[in-house]
Amino acid sequence: MNSARIILAFIRKDFLAEKSYRLSFALGALATIGNLAVFYFIGRLFGAGLAPHLAPFGTDYFGYVFAAMAFFGYIGTGAGSYAGRLRQEQTQGTLEAALSTPLGIIPMLAAMSAWNFLFATFELAVYALAGIFIFDLRFPAANWPAAALVFFLSAACFAALGIISACFVMLFKRGNPVAWVLNNFEGLLGGVYFPAAVLPGWLAAVSGALPVTYAVRAFQLAVHKGAGLTELKGDLLVLAVFDLLLIPASVWLFGLAVTRARKAGTLGEY
Repeated sequence: MNSARIILAFIRKDFLAEKSYRLSFALGALATIGNLAVFYFIGRLFGAGLAPHLAPFGTDYFGYVFAAMAFFGYIGTGAGSYAGRLRQEQTQGTLEAALSTPLGIIPMLAAMSAWNFLFATFELAVYALAGIFIFDLRFPAANWPAAALVFFLSAACFAALGIISACFVMLFKRGNPVAWVLNNFEGLLGGVYFPAAVLPGWLAAVSGALPVTYAVRAFQLAVHKGAGLTELKGDLLVLAVFDLLLIPASVWLFGLAVTRARKAGTLGEY
């Protein structure tokens, strides 16, 4: 119960901070619609060239990018929220106080990311409403239970990557190679903006080592073609393996990073 109250207190604090920037909140929603419009017109101009690569997914270019961006935008919250929140606490001088609360490692990580996921849910709703009412998108063949399973496995995997990313912030303050890779290459090589099949052989090999590639492909097949567990079992298995490896490793590494920073007396530094 104490843990739940502390997590709710973190959510309330973050909500009040976000509430004071209402214009930024509104502009963020408009930017989401603007980004979708850019890809809508790109699809109108060049989508036909990608049609052969989109055939396995049973959709056009804009439908593909819309689903991928909405999906990746949400699961990517886990990848960026821990490091971003940790850095914010460092610069505000509140990290040491936050870590002094009577929470274990896992509840603390949940408290740090709870508001980010709630806000990401709002952004996902904006995507959905814009897709339905502005761009007239429909997903009549979608297998939503299968898509939800992909969603869960992918979000867990990216949360683990985000926790590992936060370890670098905890120890080095600046210079975060995990965040650099996630920010610069995951979307490009993972099939978010175009199918990974268009990549040349050597980049396709790199793409095959990234969990986002399997996550996006499985989500697209579930949403656009109604693929079930049989069709998705390969991608789901890969995501499950990533989860089994990354989740316990990330929690363990974060605990080590906090312990080391406490011993070094650097929790209050930024």
